[in-house]
Amino acid sequence: MMQIFKEIINNFWGRTKLYSLFSLRNKGYLLEMGWFESRKKGMPINAEGNPIPWITYPCLKFLEDRLPSGISVFEYGTGGSTLWWADRAEKVVTCEHDSVWYDRLSASLPANVKSNLVALEYGGDYCKKVLEYVDCFDVIFIDGRDRVNCVKNSLSALSRDGVLILDNSDVSEYEEALTFLAEKGFKRIDFPGPGPINIHPWRTSIFYNNDNVLGL
Repeated sequence: MMQIFKEIINNFWGRTKLYSLFSLRNKGYLLEMGWFESRKKGMPINAEGNPIPWITYPCLKFLEDRLPSGISVFEYGTGGSTLWWADRAEKVVTCEHDSVWYDRLSASLPANVKSNLVALEYGGDYCKKVLEYVDCFDVIFIDGRDRVNCVKNSLSALSRDGVLILDNSDVSEYEEALTFLAEKGFKRIDFPGPGPINIHPWRTSIFYNNDNVLGL
């Protein structure tokens, strides 16, 4: 009798899980955000198939609601996020280390994007590219390589009310960057949760001062 009872329970839970997965594909948060299509195509896209940054959905929604028009953006790492920023910014400057990826994307980038290919050497020219600019950018988005050094080199390029966005801020190797920004007086707001493609949640963080372009 006990074995029959276990089989009934296992069968019930098995069907419940399958039904839940099926239901998620037909309604709910993940469907609305376009997660299933992003997972299927292996690209950070929204429900309409348009490119989006590969950050957590809570952070993406926050930025969509608060970003003003006419901003300037510096981005470490080129991809779907570049096109997303270009739709919202007057100027986007990117730094990319992968020559194959750079060549693939260059033809599709709009006129308001200046894309730079810089060889990757940790502590080298790649992370120092942003040092060519002073008080220029309302947003610096760091989602490439050598992130700790990129963070450290980015502060002088921020405008007076600029903000810095660091993806995967929950990764232990980036803890040094979090400490550095805290010591420089930056406040931080974390956005943990799911995002495009990945089956596991992670965290994207925004760092800001009292006067900032996002109105925080």
